[in-house]
Formats: sequence, structure tokens, C-alpha cells
Amino acid sequence: MSKRDKLIQKILKGNVNITPAQASDLLEYLGFLATGPASGSSHLTFRKPQSQSVTIVLTQNPLKPYMIKKLQDVLKNEGY
Repeated sequence: MSKRDKLIQKILKGNVNITPAQASDLLEYLGFLATGPASGSSHLTFRKPQSQSVTIVLTQNPLKPYMIKKLQDVLKNEGY
């Protein structure tokens, strides 16, 4: 089982501490494209056609529970 698979399992189980970098890597692996304002904001928005967008706050380490819940929803929509 790869690190990515282990991370996905941890997220689906809930109550996990992950970093914004781990979440970003996972979303990019799932095919989401990151966009952010040119002004240097700490927020990155990940978008994918026919899917919900996910906003990650890069300064929140570890991610807040509501962000973990959003990642769980994304993973479930992706078939995990």
C-alpha cells in the first residue's frame, strides 16, 4: 500500500491531522487544478469539471475538521 493510499484511508476514517501540502498533493493526484489569486493569498482553490471545488488554507497546519470533511466528500465522489 502506497503512502497516498494510506493517506486516503486515514482521511476516510476521519479525525486525522494532515498538512495543507498533503491535501494539495492528493487533490492534484485526483485531477484537480489549483488556482489562487495573484495577490499572494494563503488560499488555494482546487477545481475539476463536474465536481465541487475545494479551498485549502495553506497557513492552517494541520487542516481544520471542516476541511477534512470536505476532503472526505471529494474522495467519496471520486469512488473511494
